[in-house]
Amino acid sequence: MNKTNINRFAAGAIITFAIVFLFSLAILTGKKNTGENEKADPLTNKKELHSPQAQQPSAQIIPTPSFEGVVGKNMNFFDLMKGYNVSPQRINKIVTATQDLYDLRRIYPGQSYRIFSNSAGRPELFQFSINNGEFLDIAAKNDTVTAQRLFYPFEIYRRTAYGIIKHSLYESFAKNNSSFELASNLNNIFRWDIDFFHDLRPNDYYRLIYEEKEINNPYQKKTIRKVKRILAAEFSCNGNKHYAFLFKNKGDKYPDYYNEEGKSLRKQLLKVPLNFTRISSRFSKRRYHPILHHYMPHLGIDYAAPKGTPVQAAGNGTVIKASKSRGNGNYIKIRHSSNYISYYLHLSKFAKGIKYGSKVTQGEIIGYVGATGYSTGPHLDYRIKKNGRFVNPRELKLPPAEPIADSIMQKFAILKDKYLTELNTIAVGENGSRKYAEWIKQARSDKESKNKPVISQTHSLTSH
Repeated sequence: MNKTNINRFAAGAIITFAIVFLFSLAILTGKKNTGENEKADPLTNKKELHSPQAQQPSAQIIPTPSFEGVVGKNMNFFDLMKGYNVSPQRINKIVTATQDLYDLRRIYPGQSYRIFSNSAGRPELFQFSINNGEFLDIAAKNDTVTAQRLFYPFEIYRRTAYGIIKHSLYESFAKNNSSFELASNLNNIFRWDIDFFHDLRPNDYYRLIYEEKEINNPYQKKTIRKVKRILAAEFSCNGNKHYAFLFKNKGDKYPDYYNEEGKSLRKQLLKVPLNFTRISSRFSKRRYHPILHHYMPHLGIDYAAPKGTPVQAAGNGTVIKASKSRGNGNYIKIRHSSNYISYYLHLSKFAKGIKYGSKVTQGEIIGYVGATGYSTGPHLDYRIKKNGRFVNPRELKLPPAEPIADSIMQKFAILKDKYLTELNTIAVGENGSRKYAEWIKQARSDKESKNKPVISQTHSLTSH
């Protein structure tokens, strides 16, 4: 190849390279202008397209409101909004747009709110706290009003609790600085097998693993702690050990509690359908009636409780009576499967929606304790009829719900063994927390920070 041909070849190569470079640059520039950013995942080396319009604002970025405060005494939503120069027409639009999410006509004293105005000073965004975990977010721009219920940011931590019974379950939880909410949850888990008011003995003990939800309310600048759920529990009652493990059975929509053999703790009917203070009268074929002043059968159990205490449906069924009589006062009858009928007498009132033909589920609130009818004080007369005959609810033996399916029994066994190992590390005594913490520390991965919880999930502001 002579010198002229070499120069021609070099020039052609340079021109070709320049064309390829300019073409590639044009493609990259065009992609950059589509409004989407490419971001490579460092773990999979895969690229994801993130649209700026679809990105959610970080829960940690809290804008400064134009106004904030709490609802005052005798203040309604209309007057509150008028105080910030919101027109009556916009107020009505806001109330109408939010009525399916939250009734702003029922705001209450002490309820916190925040208002954000645009550059012209016109209020456009309104936020009202609904409860400790949620708030109502309202955008009212021009003639359009949109609203949604949002969660405050929260984290979930794994905790443990333990205690020895001296007098009562709730007294033990209080002594160990554990919440009544946690004690109530434990009560609900074992309520088919343990009567926590009468079966407990001194030196009975419990230990459990549960999840706690820490809600960060940035607007009120406080952290709220609530029990999310109990994962596993052991309760030693009168020398007998009872276990509960949270697990989702095959075909079920939600997880439930099972014992160490995979049998459901849930029975067809509740032994006790309310939180009570004492048994004021027992099941008897011959009892002296305090009002009628003669002996007659008392075919139920009287549970003394403050007026207004919620009463739950003993099991799934259909309401066949929600009425009033001279002796029973306000009372409810529910027909369950397998020829069972439950009775709830002397109620102060029925729960909303409870009437003849209503379908109820186990644990649903159906009424409230009262003293109507032949009654000397507020209590619930709870009765159960089996195959047409009244039986003692406390002595009734009921079959459990469906056990763990055989196809997933091995999966349940693995989880159960894991929880049993954790439960056994919780010493019932002063050193319990320390020993459990040491076990957790040893079980953690070296990559985990020792300052983080065993299980931690951070949730930003997300709608339902």
